[in-house]
Parts: sequence; structure tokens; C-alpha cells
Amino acid sequence: MAFAALMLTACGTYEVMDNSGQSMMNSAGVYTQVNLHPDMKRSRLYTVNYQMDGLIPLCSEVVLLTASKKVLKFKDKSTNQVFSFYYHGSAGEPLMDYLTKFFGRDCKTSDVEKLSAIDQQGIKKGIAIKGMSRKGVIFAMGYPPPHKTPSLESDSWTFWVNRFGTMRVVFDKKGLVSEIIR
Repeated sequence: MAFAALMLTACGTYEVMDNSGQSMMNSAGVYTQVNLHPDMKRSRLYTVNYQMDGLIPLCSEVVLLTASKKVLKFKDKSTNQVFSFYYHGSAGEPLMDYLTKFFGRDCKTSDVEKLSAIDQQGIKKGIAIKGMSRKGVIFAMGYPPPHKTPSLESDSWTFWVNRFGTMRVVFDKKGLVSEIIR
């Protein structure tokens, strides 16, 4: 687990610690665990995982700048753009626990290399494609919001496209994408 502890400092901000007790704030060696889809114009992401216009690829190195109960600010090292990752209670778990799905000390390239060519194509584009596995969809789009998809074993995952619209990714009996409904 990437974030083992979260410590409140005297000024009301949080210190994010890895499982060896080292701070991950303002340090090198923190990577995206899935593709992130930010609202590039507003430099925002949300724990409900809106599938916005931007793409921060899997394994992008980031710097965690500040953390509070509701917001994590981080910088994408390849572009130097600063983003705010906003917590929404529908995430179903505390912000820092939820963030372990998105940020960590390791990069998942070896996991991706083991996936099919169609999975790798979808991950590169940041979208679901017919024939992708569940794992490939997670790397490509991130985790579906738990209030819309309570189980990753479900045959249908619902993602928010924006505040007002959703899309569904439907899996067949083999666990491969059979349909994408927008």
C-alpha cells in the first residue's frame, strides 16, 4: 500500500506517508497508478473519476504538494501543471485511502506489458475498447466510482463523463468489454 499513514500537522494540512514511514510530500518517485482524466481548463480531478478531456498517462511522475481532508494538490512533472484532486463523499472511503488507487511509489509498466494488445491500445488512448479486460479498463480509465459500481466483479461499470452524464462499460462472461454505452 502506497499511503500507509496520514499525519495532521499543526497548521491543518496533512503529511502523506508511505508504508516505510517516509513522507511522500514534495518528494520524487511518486507515480500515477492509472491514467488520470483531469479537467485541463480548471486543472481539477475528482474522486468520482469524471472522464474529462485531459489525460495524465499511467506511470507519470508527480509531486504531491499539499494535502487536506478534501483536496490533494499535485504537480505533473512532465508538464509542471499543478492539479487539485477533490474528494467527494461518494468515493466511499477516506480521501487518502482512495488516493492509493491513483498514486504510489511504483510504476505499473510490467503489469501493462502482460496484458493483451487491445488492452495496451485502450490504455494508451485512455479509453475502453471492445475486447479489453477489466484490469485494462482500470489502467485506461481509472476505477469506476463506488457509488455507481459497488463491485468490480459486476458485469457493468458506470463512469461519470461529467457532472451530468454517465457511460457504461459492459463485460461479457469472459470478463472482456462487450459494449460501451454512452
